Amino acid sequence: MVNLELGTVDNGKSMSEILKDALEAKGYSQRSFAKKLGYTPQNFSQRLKKNSFTAEEWRNMAYELGYEVKLVEMESGIEFESRRKGHGRRVRQVINGVLYDTYKADMLCGDFFKDGASEYTDGMAFELYVDYFGRFFVARYTDWENGSDSITTIGKEAAGKLYKKYGDGTLKDSIFI
Repeated sequence: MVNLELGTVDNGKSMSEILKDALEAKGYSQRSFAKKLGYTPQNFSQRLKKNSFTAEEWRNMAYELGYEVKLVEMESGIEFESRRKGHGRRVRQVINGVLYDTYKADMLCGDFFKDGASEYTDGMAFELYVDYFGRFFVARYTDWENGSDSITTIGKEAAGKLYKKYGDGTLKDSIFI
């Protein structure tokens, strides 16, 4: 992905103007880009003039041009990162007075579809999570009658080992130190 700041709210550019700048920077004509996306050139031009594309359409156009759309907090300049959602259903459990909630934490890895075909292995699956406070926990899921899902806390070192075995390798080791 190319990272090029094309405009911000305070420079007064509309999304259409930003897209035109991006097309020029990538060497596309509006006509050829419209055809690439499956629009008629006339429809694309009209929508560009009216600035009437949806947010999802803008995001997809940026992606087609090799850009990614990011949310950056204006005051601090910190990039917003959305939560990494898990595959399993929501599990909430209080352990030693602390509420652990899979919907309010980032899923780091798990073993759903471990064999490439079956969602559960022997009727069970797990996901490793980290919450906003840096606490690691494992959500265990069951797929049998009267089975119950649960959460178990896990230390950083053990979480790191679990991630090395089941993770995708995109996280830095320092998260587990």
